[in-house]
Amino acid sequence: MRSFSGGICRRAPQPSGLVAWVLVTGAVLAPSAHAELSDTIKPFVAIGYTHDDNLLRLEDGQQLDGGRADNIRQAQAGLSFKWPLGRQEFTGSAKASRVSFDHFSQLDYTGQDYQGAWNWVVGNHLSGHLGGSYSQTIAPFSDFHSNQRNLKTQKRGYYDIFWRFHPSWQVHAGYNQDKFDYDLESQRFNTRTEKATDAGFDYLASTGSTVGLVARRLTGDYPFALTQGQFAQESGYTQDELKLKVLWNISEVSQLQFLGGRVKRKHDLSASHDSSGTNARLTAQWSPRARLRLSAAAWREFTAVESSVLNYALGKGGSVVASWAWSAKVRLEAQARQEKRDFNGQIANVLPINYDDTTRSASASITYAPTERSQLSVQYAHEKRDPSNRLFSSGYRANSVAFNASIQF
Repeated sequence: MRSFSGGICRRAPQPSGLVAWVLVTGAVLAPSAHAELSDTIKPFVAIGYTHDDNLLRLEDGQQLDGGRADNIRQAQAGLSFKWPLGRQEFTGSAKASRVSFDHFSQLDYTGQDYQGAWNWVVGNHLSGHLGGSYSQTIAPFSDFHSNQRNLKTQKRGYYDIFWRFHPSWQVHAGYNQDKFDYDLESQRFNTRTEKATDAGFDYLASTGSTVGLVARRLTGDYPFALTQGQFAQESGYTQDELKLKVLWNISEVSQLQFLGGRVKRKHDLSASHDSSGTNARLTAQWSPRARLRLSAAAWREFTAVESSVLNYALGKGGSVVASWAWSAKVRLEAQARQEKRDFNGQIANVLPINYDDTTRSASASITYAPTERSQLSVQYAHEKRDPSNRLFSSGYRANSVAFNASIQF
């Protein structure tokens, strides 16, 4: 997939997770391809154990079903492949998992994840991507603190095309669609389909750096419109963007990416929810040593909210990640993240208050690879949320420790 995207087309075919199935099964089952493909298929299995002291992200002192902590066990099996065929390349993966909970056993579920992509090339000037994915997992508890199982499925399809009509210039266009479904009745409001079309151009420098302009239109459709008094009403929205896109290879060990510009968001049912302004994301990567990698990001952009009251916010935040290959078999990683979500675009004309929340998280992990095809890891994570008031959400603190093991055949 592309690092950046944007949009202007009106109608387009609607690829979905079915594309992933077609690409994966078609490539695997093609008789003439078995000999070559057998060397690229990589089956794997994995197991995991996690202890979370606040699984449902409840306020301090609150409990559900007589508790708040839980132990989670997970078993996974799947495969991935990467198959070059001439100038074409097919990639894909399929994974199934079984997740069980000791205390909140009603949350037990079977997860699925499928992905497939075709990175295509035609002639010397045309290239692009076609792909899709499907995933099924339990919905996060950070905005909806319920002990009822709520399975979330996401079907995604995308394609794009690049035409390099000059050694230093290219134009491109693309389309993607995401469909989100929630099986819990009280969360059906979050069921939605998001479609994005984009078009733009890039200047390609000899150093590998690029600079360009991209236009994007994103539409969202909520078939089960929510009405909560006059606080939040939604059936759909249209978001138009015009952004500058920059990839700057500063040196062999450092890189800077930027995507930002003007965004205007209009809502179907209520103009009071409309919003506009600057959306941007800046990402920096630096490798001062061969075994040390550092990255940082800062953003200001509209983001989806999966609650029963509000469905989007203006997120402003930043993150840092450090990864150190201490030896050929041991890797250490640490990361920290903070995001403030501003909900005033939805409630400013309804309530005379300012409403936002801030979420901070940090984690550290150690990964040990006893062999080239196996890994053992342990991770500690901490998360805390502080809302400006308790009208629409609650604050919480949570800590977790996870152990994982995997092997590739």
